[in-house]
Parts: sequence; C-alpha cells; structure tokens
Amino acid sequence: MTEMRNERKKIHLISPKKYLAFFLLVLVIWLSLSSAGFAQVTTVPSTDDKARIVIAPYAQSVPDNSYTFIAINHSSLDTALTQVGVALEVLSMTTVPNSAAGRAAIFTIDAGETHRIFIVNNSHSSINASNSSFTDSRTHLIFAADSAQFGNIRAVSINENPIVPTTVNSIRKYNNLSQLSFWGVVFVESSGTGFFMEFIGDAHDSTIGRNFGDSQLSGVAGSSSGVARGIN
Repeated sequence: MTEMRNERKKIHLISPKKYLAFFLLVLVIWLSLSSAGFAQVTTVPSTDDKARIVIAPYAQSVPDNSYTFIAINHSSLDTALTQVGVALEVLSMTTVPNSAAGRAAIFTIDAGETHRIFIVNNSHSSINASNSSFTDSRTHLIFAADSAQFGNIRAVSINENPIVPTTVNSIRKYNNLSQLSFWGVVFVESSGTGFFMEFIGDAHDSTIGRNFGDSQLSGVAGSSSGVARGIN
C-alpha cells in the first residue's frame, strides 16, 4: 500500500505546465506538417509532362452571343483513385481578373462527381456569382472580358507523379486526368445551338491503362506506351 501511495504522489507531481508545453509542441508540429503536406494550389502548375495534361484546341466567350461550358466527370474507373486534383485554365483570352489565378479553376473531384466549368463574359445576366445556381462547390466560373474572346483550354493534374500507382486492395490505382472524362460545348445562346469541344488526353483519348502483357484482350501482347497515357 505504501508503494502505491508513493506512485500516486509521483504522478501528481507532474506539473500541469509541462502537460501544456507538451500539448503545444505537438500542436505546432502537426500544423507544420499540415501546411507542408496540404499547401493550397492557386495557379495551374507549369509542366510539359504529357501524362499530366488534357487540352482542348478551342473555346470562346462572346457577350450576348455565346459561352463555353465544360463538364468533368469522375466515373470511378477501377484504375482511378477516389480523388483527383484538377487545375484548368483558359489561354489566349483576357479574363477578369486578367491573371494566372483569374483564368484558372482548381479543385478536387471525388469518385462519382461531376464538376461544371463556365467560361462566360464578366457581365453575363444570369451566369454569375449572384445566382445560387452557379455558386455550389462543384461549379466553377471563369470570367472573360466583355468583348469577343477566343482561346483554348489546358488542364493539368495536381499530382506530380501521375504514372506512379497507389495500391488499394491489391489493385493499382492512379491519380491523373486520364481517369476522368471531359466533355464540353461552345453554346450559342440566341439559337440554343452550339458545337462540341474535343479533349485530348482524358479517358476517351487514352491508351489502355495497364500493361498490354497483363491484358485479357485476345491477340494483344507486349507492353503499353505507359499507364493511362493520353495520346497528346
């Protein structure tokens, strides 16, 4: 009994200030790691890595005439991670603000989600930040200047190692734009018509996402040109 009392006394002798100091130290370390690991991306990464890029050769925004609409879908391919980071920008167009951040939409798309991107003139009467139909987390507005604007689209994966897999339940999964489906249209409002956009490098325009030697397709042999590599 005497030994037990002594042990209790030893425990109570630990100063509350030491507990507080230890807690603060752990908190500082955690915040430092969080800042390093989850730094916010505000501009589209600069890269020539084709495995990270999806492009569309044409987009436009003309006041009282037309705008560009893009949908990006994570269709939960068996080769895809459940979250894919996307940075999309318009090129050769004057945006509002006319900066790297102003011409970009940066987001993470989860499995089963579809995100919408509108490239529309800054003073559009209905597609704007005051309309609740366009302010949810899966809708992104890129505003062009109130004059005829013509350009193209470039999307880059946030992941810097797009062909390095993550193994989940013995399945190799990838975080790159070849796991996503891009669809778009230049919409002419006055006539309710438009024309479709072509995207190069997404799920529609990519090679088989596994080595040909592992494929079950009849007559296919050898190796692929790279896991989930777009044709661009």
